[in-house]
Amino acid sequence: MATATVNYLYLGTYDRSVVQTEFMKAFSGGANYRTDAIPDMFVLLSLIERDPLIIDIRWAAYMLATVMKETTTRTTVERPALNKKGKPLLDKKGKPVILKSHPWLMMMAPVDEVGKGKGRKYHEPVKVSSLPDGSVQIVEQDGDKFKMTATGVVSALTKKAVMGTIDGGAAVKAYDDDKGAEQAYYGRGYVQLTWWSNYATTGIAIGSGLQLLFDPELVKQPETAYKIMSHGMRTGDGFANGRTFAKYFTGVKTDYVGARAMVNGSDCADEIAGVAETFEAILLQARTVKPVAP
Repeated sequence: MATATVNYLYLGTYDRSVVQTEFMKAFSGGANYRTDAIPDMFVLLSLIERDPLIIDIRWAAYMLATVMKETTTRTTVERPALNKKGKPLLDKKGKPVILKSHPWLMMMAPVDEVGKGKGRKYHEPVKVSSLPDGSVQIVEQDGDKFKMTATGVVSALTKKAVMGTIDGGAAVKAYDDDKGAEQAYYGRGYVQLTWWSNYATTGIAIGSGLQLLFDPELVKQPETAYKIMSHGMRTGDGFANGRTFAKYFTGVKTDYVGARAMVNGSDCADEIAGVAETFEAILLQARTVKPVAP
């Protein structure tokens, strides 16, 4: 935890060899560990280094810890089955028998939400089209229509329109007949961005206009995913629900457990706090320039 003698203010780079060595010492024994995640972690670390608004090592540590948790995802691993002699086991057609497992592994890169929001009211796609006045029309599968201006103001175009549809429901004729481009707005990124309205307003907030509304896959680009996470955690905008780094890390105050409220309430808060403390120690050790004076 923080003490008055630790100077957390820092603008600079981190020694990659130190980070990699200490990262592997800390995490390589875990069931979710992937060596292949290290290059993606370095991409994220480079984005943090280039962000002049990330001025506290605890902020950087918490971002790294959050990404480790949020992008640990279920994957499919295949391997050939072996007989008692250690040779490939063949089926009746003489083809190798392949065993599949589905472990949860760390990615440290932007990912899709597991299940792509199945069962939630944002799971089903919507149709998006540009209007002559520069705004955008959004049509949901139940026929509800909305209009969003270039500044992010949403208004209903059908009576009693409610955002979101029942997952698995049949699309109405108005939806099928609409000529807009079909897009899905399940969770994507370093932290999961969901709902078409959030893709739009978050894109505006990070300077991308309505690009994310028209092309939600952009959220899986590291640069875009990072901008979304950094903006939210610094300003409280969007997913952070008004909570900011400054609320949890200021002076000698360090509250890694409470900071989980910025992303997902209290879910896994203690686990992520422990990871953040480890990243904090790694980053303090890996500084390459003299720390900024407090």
